[in-house]
Amino acid sequence: MGFSGNLKDFPFPDILQVIAREGKNGILLVEWRDLIVAYYIKKGNIIFARPVDKITRVYTERDFGQLIEKLRVKEETIPKILEKYLLQRLDEREGIFSLIFGFIKYRSNEKIPIPIEQIILEASRKLTPMEVKRKISDEMLTFVISQEGESKLKNLKLSPVESRVIKLIDGKKTVADIRKEMFPTPPIEVDKALYGLWSAGIIKRIRRGKRKKPEGLTLDILKKIIDKVKDL
Repeated sequence: MGFSGNLKDFPFPDILQVIAREGKNGILLVEWRDLIVAYYIKKGNIIFARPVDKITRVYTERDFGQLIEKLRVKEETIPKILEKYLLQRLDEREGIFSLIFGFIKYRSNEKIPIPIEQIILEASRKLTPMEVKRKISDEMLTFVISQEGESKLKNLKLSPVESRVIKLIDGKKTVADIRKEMFPTPPIEVDKALYGLWSAGIIKRIRRGKRKKPEGLTLDILKKIIDKVKDL
């Protein structure tokens, strides 16, 4: 199962959110302006990245353990590799992505260099003002800490703004209230923090009324959005 889209329409936080929520193995391929990068996904976490000269090469090298041995990659160098090929590119918007689940064979001893939640926070910090406005469009939204939120926070490095925002999440304060209490921090920075924490599954919305929708983006929802964008 897989699908593709344009980074101009779907910034990285959205893609990462789907990867985290699905919790599957697979590959995220991104054709940047200057190179093609394959991001290796294990149980919803990106554990490795490498540039490839041909997309087909990814499909022929399916055994991750053998690939790492072939490339002679040392475990301690993987965080720097992810920094170079992923974190430093999170603000780029020119590229085509393809997300494919399955077919990669992993061993049981691969470590998670950077938690997916940390990458989501990093990506959210680099959203454009227009993207943030689309994500946090209702200033009357309220949030609470999710059931897994406290445990996730133990492994994350929050920015000063995120640290202050998380302390204001109580299920009562609205986005507007939090913006006021965070003054003079610009509202755009507050909203980036809120969206990052929300996308990472650390906080969740309090829903009003009886409508039941899935929290955040799912694979099916993202596929439907992509199909609609392609029809425009």
